[in-house]
Amino acid sequence: MNYLHTQGQQIFCGNQPLQLRGMGLGGWLLPEGYMWKLYTKCDRPRRMEALIQTICGAEYAESFWTRYYDSYITEEDIAWIAAQGLNSVRLALNARHLFRVEGNAVSFDQRGVSYVDRCLRWCKKYRIYLFLDMHAAPGGQTGQNIDDSERDMPELFMEQCNQDILIEMWRLLAGRYHTEPAIGGYDLLNEPLPKWNNEYNSRLLPLYRKLIQEIRLIDQQHIIILEGLHWATDFSAFDMLSPGELGDNIVLQFHKYWSDPDEESLAPFLTVSRRLNLPLWMGEGGENNLEWYTYIFPLYERLGIGWCFWCYKKMSVPNSPATFEEPAEWQRLIDYIDGKNILSQWEAREIFDAFLDGINSTEYHPEVIHALLRRAPLTIPAAAFDAEMIQSQRIRGAVFRMNSKATILFADGHCGPVDWRRYGGEPQPEEQKLLVRLRRGDRIAYQIDRKELGAIRVCADHPDILHLQQDGNLLWLCCEGDSISIESIRLLGEETPHV
Repeated sequence: MNYLHTQGQQIFCGNQPLQLRGMGLGGWLLPEGYMWKLYTKCDRPRRMEALIQTICGAEYAESFWTRYYDSYITEEDIAWIAAQGLNSVRLALNARHLFRVEGNAVSFDQRGVSYVDRCLRWCKKYRIYLFLDMHAAPGGQTGQNIDDSERDMPELFMEQCNQDILIEMWRLLAGRYHTEPAIGGYDLLNEPLPKWNNEYNSRLLPLYRKLIQEIRLIDQQHIIILEGLHWATDFSAFDMLSPGELGDNIVLQFHKYWSDPDEESLAPFLTVSRRLNLPLWMGEGGENNLEWYTYIFPLYERLGIGWCFWCYKKMSVPNSPATFEEPAEWQRLIDYIDGKNILSQWEAREIFDAFLDGINSTEYHPEVIHALLRRAPLTIPAAAFDAEMIQSQRIRGAVFRMNSKATILFADGHCGPVDWRRYGGEPQPEEQKLLVRLRRGDRIAYQIDRKELGAIRVCADHPDILHLQQDGNLLWLCCEGDSISIESIRLLGEETPHV
């Protein structure tokens, strides 16, 4: 494998540009409560650890976590990810378990780093890249559940000693992995500083500069990734940067959830990328329905933006590629947390044993991958078009993709913005369904994966006046009558293709 590197706004593997397509390995070395359907009841690793130790005992808790880490992500998972045509994973790290800190001395926790090494071996075997993501920094960079913070404060930015420890942690990581080309890059800090802690915003860029300086003393090869403020959605932290200031192999990362899946929403990130001449990486996005995925992930590729889906594996959901069953008695655990019942130690251990049995029986959902890659079988919403040749006048309807000339309407006739918040992967409700209205001579096209494309069916009010034509990976729809309203295009994936 070649080291990844950057040239202008592109990431390269050797002499070839590389479109990053990846999976976020959250929930393994940094479990979050919502992934276990505990949500705010027990929302971060230290609280989940305390829960299990309290109700199951210290000896059982030690055994539980060993079995958990050994089985949550395995070689089979990395093999499956690679087999889908993906080329990278982003591994969420918890500094508290990856390192030992005694005073000012920082060293690797040998058990913690062994899991990173194990994942790296698998990635090398299946030839995909591993990105190291500092998801939970010392003290916490957000003061929220995602960084395992102890006191709900962004203490990384409040105490200089925490920043000094983080710098030493990255020095150790760079020293350990600087000769490993299968490491895609170093993601220095996940989602720093939500807006309610913006009094510390000015401290982020100086920390990035110091981290880059120290890493480059050891490792000149690997890409270094910088995330924006407020869940990596605000690039104002980079306003004071000038092109080339940070040296080579720098990538900017943003995250995107539950918002308009259109080019207009990406404009602020693209503007900064172009000004600084640095590549963009959408390092986290998902937690929505297949329809939203079908809109946004092909758009990233059309714009030359690498992507990493979040999250690869969770409990009993329809919108992650890998899932495991909720234990039969899991609600009793939730009721216990809520103070509604009592669990004996024996009962609690049985519930957690069943949980471990579940994560050893992964169920895969290729339909999620199909949505990300536009691979048949798949339903593409009509408003997720990738090219257009529109002669008619756009009429008032959905406030979405407003830079397009195509008319996008709500099926029920109302006007306004679209609500994309489908946290559990549920389908768009009837009142949020969109149509594309074409007049005579109007054409729109969809980027598709041509492999095993099969039959194509269009859900429209007058499909008989619609002409379909393939041009490479584009499927064009042309209106040959007065007017047609299109809801979706279904790629059936049958063996004998026809239109």
